[in-house]
Amino acid sequence: MTNKYNFEAETWRVLELLTHSIYSNKEIFLRELISNAADAIDKARIKSLTDSSYLKEGEKFEIKIETNPKKWTITISDNGIWMDEKEVVKNLWTIAKSGTKEFIEKLKKAKDETENNLIGQFWVGFYSAFMIADKVEVETKANRKKAVKWISDWKSWYEILESDKKDRWTTITLYVKKEEKEFLEDWKLRELIKKYSNYVGVPIMMRAYDSRTDEEKKKEPKVMDFEQVNDTKPIWKKSKSEIKKEDYIEFYKTVSNDWNEPLFWLHTNVEWLVSYKSILFSPKEVNMYQDLTNPNIEYGPKLFVQNVLILEHAKEILPIWLRFISWVVETSDLPLNISREMLQSNSALDKIKKALTKKVISELWKTLKNKKDDYLKFWDNYWKILKEWIHYDYDLKEDIAWVSLFNSTLENKLITLDEYLQKAKSVKKEVEKDWKKEEIEEKTIYYIIAKSISEAKASPYMEQFISNNVDVLILTDAIDSFLVQWFTEYKDAKLVSITSEDIELSEKSEEEKKKIEEKNKEFKSLFDLTKNIIWEDKIEDVTFNDKLGSSLWALKTPKNGIDPQMEKMMKAMWQDVPTQKRILELNPNNQLVNLMKEEFDKDMKSEKLKDAVKYAYYQAILLEWWELENPREFVDLINKFAWNYLK
Repeated sequence: MTNKYNFEAETWRVLELLTHSIYSNKEIFLRELISNAADAIDKARIKSLTDSSYLKEGEKFEIKIETNPKKWTITISDNGIWMDEKEVVKNLWTIAKSGTKEFIEKLKKAKDETENNLIGQFWVGFYSAFMIADKVEVETKANRKKAVKWISDWKSWYEILESDKKDRWTTITLYVKKEEKEFLEDWKLRELIKKYSNYVGVPIMMRAYDSRTDEEKKKEPKVMDFEQVNDTKPIWKKSKSEIKKEDYIEFYKTVSNDWNEPLFWLHTNVEWLVSYKSILFSPKEVNMYQDLTNPNIEYGPKLFVQNVLILEHAKEILPIWLRFISWVVETSDLPLNISREMLQSNSALDKIKKALTKKVISELWKTLKNKKDDYLKFWDNYWKILKEWIHYDYDLKEDIAWVSLFNSTLENKLITLDEYLQKAKSVKKEVEKDWKKEEIEEKTIYYIIAKSISEAKASPYMEQFISNNVDVLILTDAIDSFLVQWFTEYKDAKLVSITSEDIELSEKSEEEKKKIEEKNKEFKSLFDLTKNIIWEDKIEDVTFNDKLGSSLWALKTPKNGIDPQMEKMMKAMWQDVPTQKRILELNPNNQLVNLMKEEFDKDMKSEKLKDAVKYAYYQAILLEWWELENPREFVDLINKFAWNYLK
């Protein structure tokens, strides 16, 4: 029996679409053929449960792969469900009868959607073989029937003929294209099996490596025995009781190329609304083989569906600010596009992402609580990435705040917000609740945004906090300005900038209040002149602040204004920044202020007074980490003062 058929006109277009458009990566041909073989074995296993004569005594299911570089062939064999001639035609060449414009459109649509679920139909994966082969043979034998061989060059014809094959194994032979020679190398196929199909639940067998020299091989030809090259039970499918701590660590080091131990690992097995298994690792030290600084890099755990690697980096499984987390998630609940190379957005994916994100945050918190030294190492390496949450997961702000660390002025080390609140003093406050007045105790978290810890501690506004022994958190990263704009409260405690509020840590007596009020009236004319000298578009108001310690003047951000660090960042990002006025505060306890008042009383048009006001303003700018608009004028003022002092 020999039947040779020519393709219909549009069949070639279907094959072209299958081999060049559906799949983006040639090497997945082996994954698809192994998956088909595993599916056939699953069907045979089910059939054997009801038909005791289906399997030979002691027969074990397995997939065998061999290469023959001399003949330019790769052979994939399995002892799964067999096919007769009708089934061969139905399964392998359906497209020969469906090569229509309608089918092509359906196939294109299936590439991007799950509506047309073509995964699992044998021929779809089978035709990926033609990406690396210019001819393919399929030989199979049904029980008590003659074996059938199907051959095609995929360009113009296919042929079906009888075969003298005796055993039940289905064998696919790929005649490899000259330009795809690398796939004839055993090491290459082993690499692809390890990468994509290492955890298929069927033994994948290849000939053992023959380490003898070419001369020894010629002298004594020898066919090496088959050996298993895959792991049929991956570590994440094992129960936790089967795995030792050393096994987790060794697995992490092997898959990550990180010779340091991980910070922690999460081994989960969820069987509920969405079923999935996973092992996720967090690094502690920086991995020299990973560059996570760029948020556009490929990141995310490996995704397996039904034991087959679908995505090397599943970005959809974890948020970008957890891109340091790896390794694997497996589920059968996710729909795929036809090429198995793209996830479709759906509720199951969202549930997995939310659950894993919560688990990772919880594990970070446990590590912070129980292994503080290890967590500090982790934070030192990954805090910039972790803080990106403010852009992506605002709803998780309370959870993420648990695991965030901040520089403390009192402790002189990194602390959590909870540690801050434990030592913060409560202030009694009267509030109205349910039409009744109640007295509550309120705590405040004070912070300052600066370029560095040393500059923050030099701020004039730190004086009263130091003298009153009140802690201030120092935020030194560019992203912190965005963070405090959105994250304004934690556990009913407000986050307050020490430079943008009228803060009184100790209550003034009536006499002190009256004294400062009178001094403000006394200096009002000088304040007005100061606004004119500095320009009113830069200064909203001039006033006294007796909590500045030894500083002369200071600049304060008005309520709901933009702090200097935020303003600088927005300008650096080429964003339009509205004109931001500041409040200029004088220190009534500084002798220079009184000297300026004396000069004003003598001559309000004095050049000395004008120079002193400008100098004091520039000094205030520098103390608030701004950039001087006119550094030349500032230098000239300093030189003038130095000259008058020395002459």
